[in-house]
Amino acid sequence: MPKTKKKLGLALGSGGLRGFFHLGVLKCLNKHSIKIDYLAGSSMGALIATLYALYQDVDKIEKIMTKNKSSTFRSLIDFSVKGGLIRGNKFEQRLRHWVNNSSFKDTKIPLSIVTTDLVKGKEKIYTKGKIAKYLRASMSVPTMFEPVSIKGKILSDGGLTNPVPDDVVKEMGAEVVIGVSLDDYRKKRDFTAKDISIRRIAMRSIEILRYSLSNFSTCNSDFVIKRQVPIDSISFSILNEYFRKGNGKWRKVIKMGETETEKKIKKIKKALRNS
Repeated sequence: MPKTKKKLGLALGSGGLRGFFHLGVLKCLNKHSIKIDYLAGSSMGALIATLYALYQDVDKIEKIMTKNKSSTFRSLIDFSVKGGLIRGNKFEQRLRHWVNNSSFKDTKIPLSIVTTDLVKGKEKIYTKGKIAKYLRASMSVPTMFEPVSIKGKILSDGGLTNPVPDDVVKEMGAEVVIGVSLDDYRKKRDFTAKDISIRRIAMRSIEILRYSLSNFSTCNSDFVIKRQVPIDSISFSILNEYFRKGNGKWRKVIKMGETETEKKIKKIKKALRNS
């Protein structure tokens, strides 16, 4: 009998606009004609996973995310005083535009979006219905966005419970799993006594928490692709970077994703071959 390729699952992690790294991973896999059979994502990873599941075109995704930034900015001017700084209704409209008001059944690759049920304190995975509202929930960073109420559940950022949902793609049927983590902080400069301030301690603590949870969240990955990405995912400076400083930095982050994936591409190809 002819050999067939094993099923590949790709889990894309949370991490704000560091998610441009995911586009580099996808570019490299495309370059080597590696087909993705299952996709899952949390927060920004959910957005990239969704766009790829729908369009399978990395250049188109980059254009969607970097074109008409003024419209994206206006979607964030939706202020709230209850549960978060931004209500999120306008942002959901923007997401609906990006995904062309699609449902899960419209995707070309099976897709799972991970959110967090704040009441139960557990992940909640969605695979049916209109995509935009579940994307909004998965991307609702606590205190920045209001949680989202859907069918009696109060939902927030998927990265709170499962930042790199490799177990999800494995449950979907993947035989080989690639997890992409955006939380490798280890190559940053050492934290020293000079950094003792409320802000720096808070930032460092969140970095450690995210890194530790991401490590736990990649236990089902056959390959983990990660690198310290020079973008701060937890301060408003990232919005300034995105809206005011052009696309040069994003292209560098995309290239990082390509480079890190290329390092493992031979082993990935080997793992995908059926013995």
